[in-house]
Amino acid sequence: MKRRWDSNEEQYFGIGIYQPKTKENIGSLWRTALVYGASFIFIIDAKYTKQSTDVFKTWSKIPLFQYKTIDAFMQTVPYSCKLVGIEMEERSIPIKHYQHPERAIYLLGSEHNGLPIKLQTICHDLIKLPGEQSLNVAVAGSIVLYDRIIKKIEL
Repeated sequence: MKRRWDSNEEQYFGIGIYQPKTKENIGSLWRTALVYGASFIFIIDAKYTKQSTDVFKTWSKIPLFQYKTIDAFMQTVPYSCKLVGIEMEERSIPIKHYQHPERAIYLLGSEHNGLPIKLQTICHDLIKLPGEQSLNVAVAGSIVLYDRIIKKIEL
């Protein structure tokens, strides 16, 4: 039995959207998650249908979990995994100062409403991106994943 692990073997991350506005946003985030090495993506309170523009067959390489409710999602959060909300909130940490956890699930809210208070309060951390207005949800998620990858490479 293996007794020592490389720290990279003890890391994983997933990313998801609460009430995504469009299936295109889900598809764009899914492709970015695949490229940047996410273990999974998910959606809460939404449905996804396959897109003909998915030329990488992303659905066959990284799982998409679909949860009907926040409570259903919370029942599946892995042990020792931090929930990290992306939200333009006063108490959010600017992403440039954020140290990503080894094991993380990143939560994005819909472009119209952001993360509801119920999700914000269960998050271990809240981070925010630069700017005074919200970005497209897939773009915001892509920036967070890129930041994670760059900071993990630099360590």
